[in-house]
Amino acid sequence: MASSPLVAVGITDGIATVRLDRPDNLNAVTIQLLTDLRDALVDLPEDEVDGLVVTGAGNVTCAGMDREIVADPDYEEQYADEIAALTDEIYGFLTSRPYPTAVAARGALVGIGFILSLRCDFLVAGEETKLALPEVQFGIAATHTIPYLEAMTGTRVAKEIALTGEALAPERARELGIANRVVSENAVEEAATELVGTVAAHDADVVSELKAAMSDPA
Repeated sequence: MASSPLVAVGITDGIATVRLDRPDNLNAVTIQLLTDLRDALVDLPEDEVDGLVVTGAGNVTCAGMDREIVADPDYEEQYADEIAALTDEIYGFLTSRPYPTAVAARGALVGIGFILSLRCDFLVAGEETKLALPEVQFGIAATHTIPYLEAMTGTRVAKEIALTGEALAPERARELGIANRVVSENAVEEAATELVGTVAAHDADVVSELKAAMSDPA
């Protein structure tokens, strides 16, 4: 298990924290950050991890994909395939974990950060956090996200979120079933870790069995 310049990893009492570590850029995602995130997740020692929290350094968990990437008119030719390959691995890892997983969101959870949270069991958001899926505004059809979003919110609300790209208030996200808890911004990570820890304290085989019984929208 090793951290990188862009992703920090730590394990405390069986709960792994994987932290996007590009705070000066609001943890906007680049190809290298995606690669480091993929590596950090798959390198977690299975015998030491009972739960996982994904978050970001600084005041913003994730501002989405770096604007230089999503605004590039050659996005499809230059980036789409590589991003798809990396995110397929990341999303597959998150949805296949037998232990509880969560995203701790403060400041903003946008685009790919928002999508990451849909692949985890839980989302804890700060009361002032911006939540958005703005890909449509950049001409990007994030179709792989729709089944997860639709399963949580229903079709009409999923259409509103995906087709407008407009931000959701944290309390509305909680009411819609996207967020589990809304807490003060400075309590987000602690609350997410506590929630994951509560589940991880139960019998691991039972937790795994219950998670497997809940259908994967994909």
